[in-house]
Amino acid sequence: MGIWGVLCLQEAEIIDFDRQAAVFAAANALVLGASTYSEYVHMGWRQQHPGLRQLHIPLLADTLKSLATAMGILDGVERVAYRATFIIDPENTVRDVSLYDMRTGRNVDEVLRVLQALQTTALTPCGWQPGEATIGDVH
Repeated sequence: MGIWGVLCLQEAEIIDFDRQAAVFAAANALVLGASTYSEYVHMGWRQQHPGLRQLHIPLLADTLKSLATAMGILDGVERVAYRATFIIDPENTVRDVSLYDMRTGRNVDEVLRVLQALQTTALTPCGWQPGEATIGDVH
């Protein structure tokens, strides 16, 4: 089983994803944080914000906004990236995309739940939680 990837674009929730980095690692997933700010801005955040000083996840600086553009999350008028989360399987296939309005925060527990559901070989029912029964094998 290869490494899964969880890519979160926007700095606002990076701390919450970082707090659960070990849980994602236990689920065989690598979390990457990215924003359209420069690496110098990221360094400033880490120096000024106590919650960002000891990050366990890497931060990508998408200063050309090419990643945000390629992922389809760059607002064409404002030229800002929406809050988005991508779950990418070991074959580099995007398996889940969550895109939020700029005013709506993400739920890291839900991202983890979706990752764990995708890692099963079964159909998971509405409201499924890891460890609960599934509907059946989807192979």
